[in-house]
Formats: sequence, structure tokens, C-alpha cells
Amino acid sequence: MEHPDEGIELIVPLAPDCEALRLELIAAQGSGPVSIDPVDVQMQHRSQAPLRRSQWRPDPDTIPVTAADDIIAGVPVRRYAPLGNPSPATTLVWLHGGGWVFGDIDTADPVARNACDLTGWAVVSIDYRLAPQHPFPAGVDDAIAVTAALLDLGHRVVVGGDSAGGNLAAVAARHFIGHDGLAGQVLVYPCIDPSLSSRSASEFVDGPFITRAGLEWCYFHYLAGTSPQDSRVDLTGLVPQGLPPAVVLTVGHDPLRDEGIAYARALINSGVPTRHFHAPDSFHGSFGRSGSLPSAAAEAERVWASAVDLMG
Repeated sequence: MEHPDEGIELIVPLAPDCEALRLELIAAQGSGPVSIDPVDVQMQHRSQAPLRRSQWRPDPDTIPVTAADDIIAGVPVRRYAPLGNPSPATTLVWLHGGGWVFGDIDTADPVARNACDLTGWAVVSIDYRLAPQHPFPAGVDDAIAVTAALLDLGHRVVVGGDSAGGNLAAVAARHFIGHDGLAGQVLVYPCIDPSLSSRSASEFVDGPFITRAGLEWCYFHYLAGTSPQDSRVDLTGLVPQGLPPAVVLTVGHDPLRDEGIAYARALINSGVPTRHFHAPDSFHGSFGRSGSLPSAAAEAERVWASAVDLMG
């Protein structure tokens, strides 16, 4: 659905492949206690990355792109380029999800390779600093520093990210508003409202996917006492004029669903060329599993095709 309207179908039963994953995750959780220590969560997420990568189809290493680690503005990044085209006209700055607490360029590697392949753009995946070791605004500062360096070098830049990374991408788009080199923004179920005041934020209180309690935990460690009303976190206010074109993906089974839809509407109402897609049968986190879930793969293809069409 490209233009959000009052008739949008918010949620339907999970797609069969997503439901199968949900049951698999529930079975894998067992009855043992789950650690809420952020460092434990970071280590666990990294340890699961090889399994998730092995489930990706096609094998990420066979996707026809080049990849090389680098440092930009003092921040570790991984650069990607389509095989045979080392200098595309557009560079996607990609910011991974993980509630600003977990995730890295290794866990985000398949998504970044897929984006590079589907768009034909260069991709710079940012290994921004994470809470609680580096709370707000460390991640924002890293996103802005890398984007600024690329813009200063004359790159034509699209900023993008999923979940917490979607928040960082939207913040970066606002920071560089009006810059000639900023070509667009791709926001995948972005974090918009730290107050979690929407209806959907209260609908998802249990299950193997992200819950309200999980989001509260992320904000607690990320903000570390900073006001949640800071304009680099809370994006619920007026959308400034002059933002670049946007592609927004929201999903039905997601506490962030309603705030993402509201943000897409706000972008449109402020005159930003926007394409909003809503997948009522998908879940928060599906984009990062688009190599193993055919339904998520279709959404990823739709997002990147639309981004290329809208942003060039």
C-alpha cells in the first residue's frame, strides 16, 4: 500500500513462513530464564549470527558485491559495491537495528549485501557505538559523522536503517536537511515515539518477537537518563520542510506499527515525496531475515525497487 489512508488493514494473521518461525522461536526459548543484562544480550546476538547467516538464501557470500572494512570519520564501517562497478553514483548509508544496544556490521552483513545487489548502489554499513557502553547520543554522533564525511566527499547519499537504525536514519535526514547531496531516506519499521503512546505499543506484550517491555528496556539503556523528548530521539513533532524523499515500511505484528504509519503520514502531509508500504502479515525483525523468509524477501525487494525508482 503506497499511500497510507484510514482504510489500511493494520494486522492479519502472520504469513505462513513467519508463523513457522514464531513457533520455532517459542520452542527454542524453552523454560529457562532469559538474561536481561545488555552485555549478555549483545554476546548472545553475535553468537546467533552464524546460524542466521547460514539460513540466508542465496548464500550471502555468493551475492555479486564486493565488501571491505574501513574507517570513516573515526567510525568502523563496511563498504559494499556491486561487482564490476566500484563507484556507483549513489551511496546508501545503512544503520542496523537492535534497539541501539545490540547488532553490528557482521550481523547486518547479509542485509547490506542484499541492498547493494538490489539497488546497484554502494552501501556503507555503520558499526555505530552501542549502549549501555556508549549511550545516547553516541550512535547519533557516529551516524552523522559518517554521513557528513561522505557528503563532504561529494557522494550522493541515501540514509536508511531498520528499527533503531531507522530512527538514526531519520535523525540524520533531519540533520542534513536541504543538503544537495542528500537524496533520500529508507525507514524500515523505525522507532519514532519513545513514549510508546500508540495503541499498537500496548498490543504486543508477549511472544518471541519484540514487545513493549523489550522496547522499554532498549530505551532505558540507550537514553541512560537523557530526556526522551530530545529531538534526536522523539520524532513525533512537526516534520520539517525540505526533507528528502522517503520510503517507509511498516509491519502488522509490531509495537512500533502505529507510530511508523503516523510518521509516514506526517511526511506526506509535510510535502515529502513518500512511498509507504505496510505488510499486515509480517513482524518486527522480518527485514533482517529476508534471506530465509520468502514473504520478507518480497517486502525487501519492494522497498529497494521503490527506493531506486523514487531516489534514482
